[in-house]
Amino acid sequence: MNTIQLQFNWYLSTRALCLRQLQIVIAVISFLFAPFALADELITLKTRPNASQSLLLWEPHASNPETVILLIPGGSGNLGLSLKDGQAKAERPHLFLGQREVLLQKKMAVMVMNAPSDQEDLTQEIRMSSNHVADMQIAVKEIQRRFPKSRLVIVAHSRGTISAAYLAQSLGNQVSGLVLLSGLYQAYLPGPNMPSSGPGLSKLDLSALKMPMLLVHNAKDACPVSPVSDFSPIAMPKILVSGIEITDKVHPCGPGSNHWFAGKENAVWQEIINWISGNPWKTSLP
Repeated sequence: MNTIQLQFNWYLSTRALCLRQLQIVIAVISFLFAPFALADELITLKTRPNASQSLLLWEPHASNPETVILLIPGGSGNLGLSLKDGQAKAERPHLFLGQREVLLQKKMAVMVMNAPSDQEDLTQEIRMSSNHVADMQIAVKEIQRRFPKSRLVIVAHSRGTISAAYLAQSLGNQVSGLVLLSGLYQAYLPGPNMPSSGPGLSKLDLSALKMPMLLVHNAKDACPVSPVSDFSPIAMPKILVSGIEITDKVHPCGPGSNHWFAGKENAVWQEIINWISGNPWKTSLP
């Protein structure tokens, strides 16, 4: 083998080795940094003596998002939030759980609010209380600290609409938008089939709130505290969703029900994103 051939072979082997080393370096960098870049963040804030308020920041999000969406779940409000391998885990279901891809739009960040540490069940009365509003205000201050130039839009479901409306009332023009899904608009007394008694939103004048609002409801919502008959008379921007037939095995206020927009989740959330983004949106969904 002549000298030129030997040099050429050496060049090829050296080039192959360099490429392999580069691939290894890239793989190591990806392994080390990708989990941190995409890891959700669980934020815990001291709010009152012996009490804290937790927020979950979903990743990925824009570094300077135009909008931060604050999600307030219904029911007890206690999701049992935790992190596993950098991803959010919730012990209890909530309406927003399966909508990560839809909600994590470009130029947006998403935060999910948990119940405060000293409350296992956020009843209607607790959600109206000054302590609860003060806890949520501290959470909002943290959001504003992290994203000082971003719009804040509050999105809430079911019993969470009470928390959201009272928080929005306290913040005024600090809130750029309020979206209420399956809202509790009237008062209901305790009863054997009543999942949550209380005044709902009946003590608030929603029309007096100082921000754009969108109400979303299912035409076949069978949850006793949120019939569509309470939603229909309200003169505000609204989306009415056609319901589906639900079996008797599904709780009318729980997952898989029309109260949770079963079978229509993606379509509902896309219209909410359209409304938040200032794009055309539909007032009804089949």
